[in-house]
Amino acid sequence: ARKSLAALDIPSTLVMRERAGFERPSFELRERGSFAAKGERVFARTPTALHAMRDDQPANRLGLARWLVDESNPLVARVAVNRLWEQVFGRGIVETSEDFGSQASEPSHPQLLDWLATEFVAKGWSQKALLREIVLSATYRQSSTVSAALAERDPYNRLLARGPRVRMEAEMIRDVALAVSGLLNPKMFGPSVFPLQPDGIWNQPYSSDKWATSADTDRYRRSLYTFWRRTSPYPSFMTFDATSREFCTVRRVRTNTPLQALTLLNDPASFEAARALAARMRSAAASPRDRASVGVKLVLSREATPAELDRLAAAYDQELKHYRSRPDAAALVAATGDEDVAELSALTVMANILLNLDEAVTKE
Repeated sequence: ARKSLAALDIPSTLVMRERAGFERPSFELRERGSFAAKGERVFARTPTALHAMRDDQPANRLGLARWLVDESNPLVARVAVNRLWEQVFGRGIVETSEDFGSQASEPSHPQLLDWLATEFVAKGWSQKALLREIVLSATYRQSSTVSAALAERDPYNRLLARGPRVRMEAEMIRDVALAVSGLLNPKMFGPSVFPLQPDGIWNQPYSSDKWATSADTDRYRRSLYTFWRRTSPYPSFMTFDATSREFCTVRRVRTNTPLQALTLLNDPASFEAARALAARMRSAAASPRDRASVGVKLVLSREATPAELDRLAAAYDQELKHYRSRPDAAALVAATGDEDVAELSALTVMANILLNLDEAVTKE
C-alpha cells in the first residue's frame, strides 16, 4: 500500500494550522542570537504606529484580517487604490507603489488619494466599482495628445492634464498580438504551457531539461499560463521589463531599448502572430490598400489615414517584388505551401510592421 501511494507522486507542502483557543502567540527572545539564552517573552501584536487591534478580536490570522480592513486603518485602502490607479494611468498617485513608508514619494494628489480610499471602503471594497469610477472620470477620458509646452512642464503627466499613455506590460503585448491575429486560445485553467521561444534558451551544462513547445493551440494560450523558470525566464517577457519572480515586485519600471523593437520583428512567437494576421487580412479584402485598412483597424482599433495606407501599400509592393524574385526566401517567411507565397510573405511583412508600431504596444 505504501508503494502504491508513493507511485502516485502526490506533491505535498507544509501548512500552518490555528492553535486551539485564543491565547496570544508569544516567544522568548534569544539573547545575542543564542538559542540557549532565553530572554524576555514577547507577544504578537500590531505595529504601534498604527491603530490598535480591538480587544474583542482573536489574536490570529482572522483577527489580523479584520484589523487590516478596519475603518480605523486607512493604509490598506490607500495602497490598494494607488495600485489600481497605477494600472490604469501607468503611474501611481504615490509613485513608489511598493513603499508607503518614510522613504516613499509624496503623493501628487493627496486629497484624491484620500477620497478614492474612502470610496473604496464605502463601496464594499469592490475593485470593479472603483475601476468603473476611475475610467468614467473626466480625468481618464482626456485625450493623450500633448503639446510641446505641456510635455516640457509635465513630461510624466503627474499633474493629470492629459489622458494616460503608457506602454503595455510584457504579457499584455503578447496577448494583444495573439488576439488581433486570431490565434488567442481563451481556454481557462490547467497546467502551464510552452509557447514558441528562440532555440537554445534552456541549453545549460548542469541540466538536461528541454523546452518542448506545446502542441496545437495550447501554445496560443494567454501569457498567464506560460511556464516560468526563474533561471531561464521567457525571453520576450524579460525584454519588456518583466521580472524573474525571484522576489515580489509590485512596480515594474518601464525601459525603452532597441532590443524591444527587434524582438517584435524577429521573435518566433511574434513572427507567427504576424503570419496569422496576414492570413486574416488576406481573407478579409482583395486589394493591398483594403487589406492594409483591415490590418490597421484590427491592430490599432481605428481607421487608417490615407497617408498611412499609401506607405503600407508601397511597402507591400516593394516586398512583393522582392519575394517574387526570391521564392526560397518567400517560402521561409510564409512557412506554408500556399500557391502564392510571395503575396502572403509581403502581407506578413506588412502585418509585422503593424504589430511593431509604437501605437500597437501602447495603452492610450
